[in-house]
This record gives sequence, C-alpha cells and structure tokens, in this order.
Amino acid sequence: MKTNFICPKCRGYLNVDNKVIFTVKKKGWSGGIVKLSPELGDYAITHHPSFKFDDGDHFEFHCPICNYDLTLDGADKLAKVILHEEDGKEYFVVFSKIKGERCTYKISEKQVEESYGDHAGRNMDLLSATFFR
Repeated sequence: MKTNFICPKCRGYLNVDNKVIFTVKKKGWSGGIVKLSPELGDYAITHHPSFKFDDGDHFEFHCPICNYDLTLDGADKLAKVILHEEDGKEYFVVFSKIKGERCTYKISEKQVEESYGDHAGRNMDLLSATFFR
C-alpha cells in the first residue's frame, strides 16, 4: 500500500524516494538532514557520514519544508507526523526522538492501532494522556 508522511502544520509531504526526510538538531550540534525508513518498525537511518550519533542522544525533529518542531505536545521525547494511506485514511505516527529507543506508534482518533519496537511499552500511559483525554 502506498503511504505518505505529512507535516501536521504545513501538510507538506515528507517522503521522497522511499525515505522520510527530517531536519534534526541536538544540543551542541547545529543539525542536518536524516532519512528514515517509511516502514513502521524499521529503524534504519541514513545521514551524512560526518554525523556522530550515540545511543541516548536526544534529537529535535523538524519539518524540512516549514521548520515546524514535530515534538508531540506534552511528550518532549516523542515526535508526531501524519500518515496518509492510499485508501484515504489518516493516522498519527508517533516515534521516539531518542537514539537507540525503538518505539513507534500508529494512532487513530480513538486508540493506538499498532505499536512497534522493543521499547513500545514505555510510552503507552503518556500516549493515553496525550491523545485520548
């Protein structure tokens, strides 16, 4: 199924050539561009070889089009984008901004539809408090 990833602010498309593109920054580093797999649960990342990332590094993810901070309101360690599926359905995709923390969630208006990654259980209470008030 063909899917698109969309910025929640400008609604610009974030995926190009089977990758999802973000600008990222972290404390002490001016930033750059990273490419992530569009397959939920695939944690492959592509970036310039000069970028040095360590497990535990906390990144800020931004839309490369409008520079919107993709941080999930009320959850500083999570980012949020929109997933638009071929059938027209839209979901939020929420993922960790911490290097090495493997957790991704596909969320509808009413529930977490799917979760991925070894650390997915860590944020369920936070997601419930943020999305399903």
